[in-house]
Amino acid sequence: MEFKKLILILTIAISVIVISFMGVSYAWYSLSNSSTSFNTTTANTDITILYAQSEYVSITTGIPISGADVPTKAGISRFTVNPGNNLSGYNVSISIDLTQIAIDSALKTADFKIQLLENGTPIYNGTGADITGSDLTIKQLSNINVGSTYNYELRIWINETGVSQNELMGKSFSGKIKISSTIKK
Repeated sequence: MEFKKLILILTIAISVIVISFMGVSYAWYSLSNSSTSFNTTTANTDITILYAQSEYVSITTGIPISGADVPTKAGISRFTVNPGNNLSGYNVSISIDLTQIAIDSALKTADFKIQLLENGTPIYNGTGADITGSDLTIKQLSNINVGSTYNYELRIWINETGVSQNELMGKSFSGKIKISSTIKK
């Protein structure tokens, strides 16, 4: 009786091994005879980004300022984006984001202002209340003109409201300006 059990167990074990071997062999054969090909082209990317100061923005808020004083007294970071001429025939889009944001909780208010200007024209107006995480998409621009130069100015300040804003002074804000591009034929 013991011998019959041993033969049965060996027969089952050998059957499992043979079936597994056949399955692995067929899988290997199928994989080695299949191929996937993609027709891709890569643009000779020539998007130049130049930061006047740094891509990092860091301020400690001081006194609130009026709207007229923003161009001279706000925390300002300037940068230039230039999609080169060799991208002609491509649709070029960019996204301007603030990443790695560290903001004092007191600044998450409508009095804390963030503004982005493109060639002197405001294209984004936001507040500290808009910041809910460590990243903030400021602007997504589609089909920008190849060969044109885009000058950007990011302004950050506390807006003067006429009431006491002492709890906002001396608070810190920092982040990194990140520019991502998409190029499509």
